[in-house]
Amino acid sequence: MLFIIAIASWNTFRFLIQVEDKNLELTFMGSSGWQWHDKSQGLQIKKVEGHLPAMRKVSENKEYASLVTITQNGDYRGFVFFDQDCEEGAIVSERVIYNDAEHAKLEVLHCLHGKLVYMKSWSTVPTERWQGRVGNFEFNEALSEWDFTPLQQAYLKSVAELI
Repeated sequence: MLFIIAIASWNTFRFLIQVEDKNLELTFMGSSGWQWHDKSQGLQIKKVEGHLPAMRKVSENKEYASLVTITQNGDYRGFVFFDQDCEEGAIVSERVIYNDAEHAKLEVLHCLHGKLVYMKSWSTVPTERWQGRVGNFEFNEALSEWDFTPLQQAYLKSVAELI
């Protein structure tokens, strides 16, 4: 009987640790105001009065957070914030080879709000696997699995005109 109680207690302890770890993602890298949009997918949403919302997902290894929002003109902007402190204005850059060394592209991380960040824009809903590497910093996010409906609804509401 004591053995069963010990196993049940251990399982309860592990479950509570997992719940706390998941909830700590809402304040990853000192952020505040994030709420769960789809906890099972790890998707969070942040709504700030007077601004369009943003969605993000913290990587499994807790090394970065991918964030996507819609701009006032309807483009999607993506940011990957790395959990690496930096000095405002600092950059990390590297030439990355594409298409079997035929083309090289300069990839850059900027320091924004004290963290290194990679940025990209899309004119339509991103449905790709967004991945990259700059120096020692890598990211890989399946944006096709994200539900961008709240961002789209907020954008459409912000540009709607009464007739």
